[in-house]
Amino acid sequence: MQRNVGLLGGSFDPVHEGHIALAQAALEAFGLDEVRFMPCAQQALKAHAPAAAKDRCAMLRLALAPYPQFTLDCREIFRGGKTYTYDTLMALRQAEPETTFWFIMGMDSARSFSKWYRAAALPSLCEFILFDRPGVDEPETDPVPGLKAHRLTGPLIDISSSDIRATVAENRPIRYPICDLEVRYLRDHNLYL
Repeated sequence: MQRNVGLLGGSFDPVHEGHIALAQAALEAFGLDEVRFMPCAQQALKAHAPAAAKDRCAMLRLALAPYPQFTLDCREIFRGGKTYTYDTLMALRQAEPETTFWFIMGMDSARSFSKWYRAAALPSLCEFILFDRPGVDEPETDPVPGLKAHRLTGPLIDISSSDIRATVAENRPIRYPICDLEVRYLRDHNLYL
């Protein structure tokens, strides 16, 4: 059976309502059957050392529980080391040859897309969904020849995981960007202090 599966990767350090809203918008706009949240072990182009994988996965499980069409896929965590989209897509296509994968990424990632590992091969492995990020302009030229990107328009949600980490570190209240169970988890486990 042909399925359409969205892939939303990142460090999710922590996952927040912006991630959830983006996944829901992509699900609805492109008729996806599922959106998989795929936390990475270590992003290849980012220096930030994320919270431990077990904590990020636990917070994702809590945040995704109310959404039956959102799933958690930890294959990049289990693989360990730097995470490359090419390797993940090759493994997914081998395991699920009848599935069409839709890689969801922000305009900020599109601007650096040509630097990704095996970037030129990626357009043959999946469809791409690009969403706007507050303060990030669209690339002036195609980041990779042959990349057919579908635009996801919708409300711009100006929430960042780094702002949430800073809020926690400063012991300020977290009002809305993450679910209550996730707030309890990060407080109970002394994350971001």
